[in-house]
Amino acid sequence: MRQRKFPQMHDSLNGFIMTMLLAYLISTGDRKITSNMNATQAFRVCIESIAGGILEKPLFLIKETSRKTKEERKAYSEWFEAVMMDNLDCCNIAYYMTKSSLVEIKTAARATLAVMKHAWDFGFDEIFMTGLDFSPKFDYHLRISMKDQPLEHPSFADEGKYRDIEKQIARVLDQGIGNRAALIRVYGRVPPPKWDVRKGVHIINELPVFVGIMIKDYDSANRMVEIGPSADDVDESGKFRTFWGEKAELRRFKDGKINETAVWECDLTQRHLILPKIIEYLIRRHLSVSPSCIHVSGGQLDYALMDGKKDSSDSVRRILLAFDVLSKQLRALDDLPLRISSVQPLHAAFRHAAVFPPEFHILASERLAEKIPQRWCTSCVEPLEIMIQLEGSGKWPTNPDAIEKTKASFCLKIAESMKRIHGIKCIAAEDSVDLLMHGFCFRLRLHHEKDRTLVNARTEKPAMEKSLGSKPDSNSANLPLHKDLSLQSLHSSMLSALQGRYPVYGPTVRLAKRWIASHLFSDVLKEEVIELLVAYLFLRSAPYSPPLSRVTGFIRFLLLIRDYAWYFKPLIVDLNEDFTSKDYELIMDEFHAGNKTNPAMFIASPYDMRSRTWTVASPDQFSLKRLVAYARTSAELLEKLIEGDMPERWPSIFCTPSNLYDIILKVQPQRLSHPHRVLFPVDVKSRVKVTVKAPGDEFNPWLLLPALKGDSDPEKKLLVGFNPTCCLINDIKMKFGGLFTYWYDHFGGGAIYLNWKSSPGEAARKRKRVEYEDILIELGRLGASFIESVHLNDRQEPVV
Repeated sequence: MRQRKFPQMHDSLNGFIMTMLLAYLISTGDRKITSNMNATQAFRVCIESIAGGILEKPLFLIKETSRKTKEERKAYSEWFEAVMMDNLDCCNIAYYMTKSSLVEIKTAARATLAVMKHAWDFGFDEIFMTGLDFSPKFDYHLRISMKDQPLEHPSFADEGKYRDIEKQIARVLDQGIGNRAALIRVYGRVPPPKWDVRKGVHIINELPVFVGIMIKDYDSANRMVEIGPSADDVDESGKFRTFWGEKAELRRFKDGKINETAVWECDLTQRHLILPKIIEYLIRRHLSVSPSCIHVSGGQLDYALMDGKKDSSDSVRRILLAFDVLSKQLRALDDLPLRISSVQPLHAAFRHAAVFPPEFHILASERLAEKIPQRWCTSCVEPLEIMIQLEGSGKWPTNPDAIEKTKASFCLKIAESMKRIHGIKCIAAEDSVDLLMHGFCFRLRLHHEKDRTLVNARTEKPAMEKSLGSKPDSNSANLPLHKDLSLQSLHSSMLSALQGRYPVYGPTVRLAKRWIASHLFSDVLKEEVIELLVAYLFLRSAPYSPPLSRVTGFIRFLLLIRDYAWYFKPLIVDLNEDFTSKDYELIMDEFHAGNKTNPAMFIASPYDMRSRTWTVASPDQFSLKRLVAYARTSAELLEKLIEGDMPERWPSIFCTPSNLYDIILKVQPQRLSHPHRVLFPVDVKSRVKVTVKAPGDEFNPWLLLPALKGDSDPEKKLLVGFNPTCCLINDIKMKFGGLFTYWYDHFGGGAIYLNWKSSPGEAARKRKRVEYEDILIELGRLGASFIESVHLNDRQEPVV
């Protein structure tokens, strides 16, 4: 009860009511709690009773010999929203409780029962050790600022009647969005801690009103049309039009019915804003509150996902359609030595998890000559990776090099067939084939089962090792499992299924990836790790329900990074939700057996129960501590933004300080492949600055389309899979090795940041041998035509 903050609310449970409820369960009714029960059993019975709605029914602590008649007892239910008569049968001790508080308590009890039923460890941490705060608890948050707010209803401003506006808000929202929401919780205002009672209650009228909204499901809550009564029902139609005002209109549906409706037209990528728009409209219309005083969480973080002026996820639908066509064409190829049996997507865009899915590119279209607009386009194209498998054959070689050569031959044959049969532009490489079709670049990666066999020859599946009692190979941890296409395919297919169950997963993971990159952790966390972290929020959401809005999902992601005991326990992501208690025991045994050699983030999944795929090399303990610190700061700020009145500070969630780094390489904005993705300009004030030479013509991420009209092969101008920031990082790593730690944003960072990696003593010795200026000049040479200037911060000691 205390972890769920019920005693802090003026109309909810407190210790006395809970004590009386337990007394009722012990002494009256069916005597559900008996003397031979232990505390855990009594607790379960109590929670089951609350979940069953016992508080919503009239409760009489007195035994059968009551002085009240049945009619008198029934009257209490008409006078109060909650009834719990004392043992003298003369006082309703639950008189202050409201309907919304009863629904909130019941919802919390049901969530607790679900944890106790499904958690392999009884869910002790989720039930008793985790506090539920306002921001991560609800899907949408409404804050109405009442200070200096003129109200049409005089009674709202009268002393002693400040609860009236809270009841009015609850009534309006329940009537307007009650069929979209599972819970509408209006939190009553309480006096501030230093309130002087002699000054009256007028100060309470100026406090903001907070409303938490928990929706039923994503589709029903974000539907565009609110269907009202039939046009034939004159009375109900009049009430509907009075309530919805100018939004009400008659519409004829396909079945011939004519109904009153309230329509909220919007693009598919903006459906999550429908509910906030409805809430704002209803509050303005029925309470005459100015728009500047109404704050609803919903789309405040959308700017971080904008690719220009639109949400880049709009291109996912076209990508999926193009993939469907490509998949059918590949399966239909009949001139290959072995037919293609499987085509599986690998890229994050296919599972709605790409921050910026590849957009339609005119040079990757089949009909370039017919329409070349007079504009520039980027020369950098991100490929969409796809894994293809061939039908079985016993003639495959066993030598690894021979297998790779055979796969390269198949790639060349596939490229030749696709170009000859379908006229698709192809670019063949040693290990893949790039197909340019429908405005996108699809990269085909050929996988054969013997690739996996070669890996398994040195490392067996964890479950099999444990079941056979064998000792894992000591070299297996160093294996490059992240390069195994089969693991990538398993990861992609499982998360695609998760996205189908939880539509908010995609927007949440996109925000999480954007936040990780904007705070320069691109070299620390792989994107697959972020996807697993966000998946955990939906699969193990207790003590909350799974998030149904992107803002709530994002804040829970920050809280997961901040609060999880990474050093003491593994993060178990049961993507298929079929782990048994034995599986959990095996994972825990594996974690404790390698406690000193485990990765800093031990993330177990169905295809990687030993956490040897994505986090074995990174993050290390230092990077993880840094990440936790950033998550703590961002979570605190986000909670303040949701509960406070600072709309101008939302962008600062993705703003990172630049004074924590030793060397800063400022990038030329015009040399970025997507300069419009840079969230904040880079402002560097340093002690030493080296200006890099002016840009040359050897690298230009932009193409002038009219100049390509006469080119027979304009697609050769494309730089497929080229990211100048990542390429420069690789060049610096090759040149300087482990001298630095690298911090950058691979989505759209305006600078690259470096810190000395060595310990202070070793760094001092190296700095004597190599002057600062020489390093800066060499960095500028490596980044010529891409880096604008190199800066050395005034730091006495390196960051360790």
